[in-house]
Amino acid sequence: MPDGKSLVEVIIFLPIRRSFRQEELPPPEDELGGTAEGGALDYSPSQLRPESVHQRTGGAARFQTFHYHLPPNLRGEVEPGHLVWVPFGRQEVQGIVVGPAQSSPVETKAIDRLARPRPVLTQAQLDIAFWIADFYVAPISEAVKLFLTPGLLSRSGEPPKVRVKREEQIELLIEPATIRERLLALEHSSKQAQVLAEFLTKPTRARSLKELRTACNLSSNGPITALQDKGLVRLVNEEAVLAQPTEAAEEAILQMKGASKYEAILQALAQTDAPMWKTDLYVEVDANLAVLRRLQDAGLIRLEQKVRYRDPLGGRIYPRSTPPKLTGQQQYVWDKISTSCFPKVATESNRAVPENGLPADAAIRGESFLLHGATGSGKTEIYLRAMAETLARNRQAIVLVPEIALTPQTVSRFAGRFPDRVSVIHSGLSANQRYDVWRRAREGKIDVIVGARSALFSPLPRLGLIIVDEEHESTYKQDTDEWGSFTVFYDARTVATQLAAATGSALIFGTATPSLDSYHAAQQGSLKLLEMPDRVTGHGELDGTGLGEKVEPLEPPAYAGLPPVEIVDMRQELRAGNRSIFSRSLQSELHAVLDAGEQAILFLNRRGTHSFVMCRDCGFVAECPRCETPLTFHERAARLICHRCNAREPIPDSCPACHSHRIRYFGTGTQRIEELVSQIAPRARLLRWDRDTTGRKGSHEQILTHFASHEADVLIGTQMIAKGLDLPLVTLVGVVAADVGLYLPDFRGPERTFQLLTQVAGRAGRSRRGGRVIFQSYTPQHYALQAAAEHDYHAFYQREMAFRREQEYPPVSRLARLIFWHKKLETVVEQTDRMMKNLQSRAEETGIWGEGVDLLGPAPAPYARFRNYFRWQIVVRANDPSAFLHGIDIPFGWRIDIDPVSMM
Repeated sequence: MPDGKSLVEVIIFLPIRRSFRQEELPPPEDELGGTAEGGALDYSPSQLRPESVHQRTGGAARFQTFHYHLPPNLRGEVEPGHLVWVPFGRQEVQGIVVGPAQSSPVETKAIDRLARPRPVLTQAQLDIAFWIADFYVAPISEAVKLFLTPGLLSRSGEPPKVRVKREEQIELLIEPATIRERLLALEHSSKQAQVLAEFLTKPTRARSLKELRTACNLSSNGPITALQDKGLVRLVNEEAVLAQPTEAAEEAILQMKGASKYEAILQALAQTDAPMWKTDLYVEVDANLAVLRRLQDAGLIRLEQKVRYRDPLGGRIYPRSTPPKLTGQQQYVWDKISTSCFPKVATESNRAVPENGLPADAAIRGESFLLHGATGSGKTEIYLRAMAETLARNRQAIVLVPEIALTPQTVSRFAGRFPDRVSVIHSGLSANQRYDVWRRAREGKIDVIVGARSALFSPLPRLGLIIVDEEHESTYKQDTDEWGSFTVFYDARTVATQLAAATGSALIFGTATPSLDSYHAAQQGSLKLLEMPDRVTGHGELDGTGLGEKVEPLEPPAYAGLPPVEIVDMRQELRAGNRSIFSRSLQSELHAVLDAGEQAILFLNRRGTHSFVMCRDCGFVAECPRCETPLTFHERAARLICHRCNAREPIPDSCPACHSHRIRYFGTGTQRIEELVSQIAPRARLLRWDRDTTGRKGSHEQILTHFASHEADVLIGTQMIAKGLDLPLVTLVGVVAADVGLYLPDFRGPERTFQLLTQVAGRAGRSRRGGRVIFQSYTPQHYALQAAAEHDYHAFYQREMAFRREQEYPPVSRLARLIFWHKKLETVVEQTDRMMKNLQSRAEETGIWGEGVDLLGPAPAPYARFRNYFRWQIVVRANDPSAFLHGIDIPFGWRIDIDPVSMM
């Protein structure tokens, strides 16, 4: 290696489709299509990674970094986290610089250039990325991508997918009181305007026609005669006098000069306290760039091109809120959190950030809490108090919500308390909007980020608080079915714990129905358990408008009981002759709610009109040809749709198997519920909230706003309506089929059912009007339904944990799920058998076979086909499945899911 070379390690963004043991490395050309010169594979451990990482990543190529050297023009310019262009075989690709290297086992090439002038990742983010890759047995390049906003990466020769937006900003340069005077002085070719302007020098004096022609350089009396015809001047004995008041003459001059639009522009600018963006001005007044240029040439305004932030919350006004008086339970919980995390500094909720840095005593202690509070117990107010303390210490916060649908309501609460300090990030934003939020967060210009799972990776430089609301939700786990994807199947809750520890941030998990994993962790002392078992009557007088902003809070706060739950045995309904999907009790309560001018929620966790289509003669069921799962009938789309891959098939007129015309539709979905409600309550205004109605941007917020504003009486939907919505006019919740999910081939089925029922029941009775809940079930005796009806989490936890201990399921143990995908079944069988043998050999070598490790499979996954790919799985049960799998060669085509939340 020649002396004087500055070596760096780089993570390359290029899929490497195979992994190899260290003793059987191929030449670089075999895999990369390039020569052995620079950009060579680096199988040596990085000196910058945590020790646990380079002990456990082994020699797998997809976990490694690559060595390059810095050209002279980049020495001293490249830092860890820089995005760079590098030669890689015959290609030029992008990569992230990890840091300097002492040596390289191969000859290196030079980095070509910087892709971005500033580092796109911090050292702390790089460290977390290596931890993610290690813990989830994932490629380091994919772990790093989690921290990069979509569109930041590009291919060689392609323009950037996201870029800074630049736009003219317009600033008024004159005093508002002088606008008309300056406009009257604008030069213009209108001779009539010149004549009127001459009169305005001395409005009361008459002028001879000769005098006017000379002063205004007129070749004839035509302009004067035209003014006479308009009634603006009067001719008397070869003299002209002004025939209108001065103000009318000024207005006429502006019209003749075409200056009215100039005046509108200047007056619009005068009414703002800051410069206006060009597009905003165009919306407000009739303007174009030529008009603006003329005003600039006249010295009246300044046009200056500046960077414009595409704010996803731009133009929205959130009602201000002040901290309410806490209940006794809230005060107890808040005292525990504030004493543990925010010592010594007494602050107001909106105290200004000190200009000279943090106060000496403004530390945050990185404690972690599980806040178990009943639905409506006031958990959000605890979040707001913690955030106030965090911002007062010049630190920043991340608030995670499980669904995009919850973001508007959550943002409203936080932005109302902390105006102009909150932004949002989720997959519903455009790539450019997400880029601007990411960029401003990295620059420290955003204090609070609210969003779904991906918001956790926002580059906040002064992070001090992480809040995970509704922590029990499975959507916090990245769980994609894309074949061949190297996506990291991370759990945002686990990563949040690691991120909080790395940044010294406080961490609050909040929910009414904790996951068994989290509650068990709290019982073991990993989290501090705080409980608020009673609901707060948070709303007094109701006017039924807005997202709760115009509902007057009670003073002082008072406790209220959780809504009573009735379990209706649908078997008894059938015996009584009721063949409707709605029980008699639910129909009666629904009519009572509508008569009282209140609102109801009907919940069914199935989309579509009918669940499947069957021939009554031969039993044929229409299935997806790619997934072998029953197709769902969607009447409005007039199609059979696969809810796995979204394939669409025409509705058959006759059976494809026996040609019978006796086609029957079975099962019920939300579309069918909507039709049936309209039949039994034709005057009711209905809204449906499911994936079929939320395809457009902003549709979640639109549906929620309409229902919260009482523009509908009944909301029908799937599981997204069960999550955290605060709707004080809802006094009835009906669960049409409470059994859905109980009997799936997944040991977490009862837990998810209990959580879902408890959460959806919690949407009722959030005001003085109270509420009631009806569960319809064919197995009313099931312990998950009974516990949910009693709002008794602890009873459910004890019963379910007994089952988990007996079967050695999480949280008593840990699992890893290995799934192989291929279009050929024989290849799937061959590869899974080979993997099973490798796993058995690994267990025997380490001496933990049958003790520390259990292996289940290989066997077809519950959904054995997906998009024409066969899916088989192996389940590993071990104390540390990540450590066990790091000794295994994982070929391309395998998906590794550490701590899966679903076995489907």
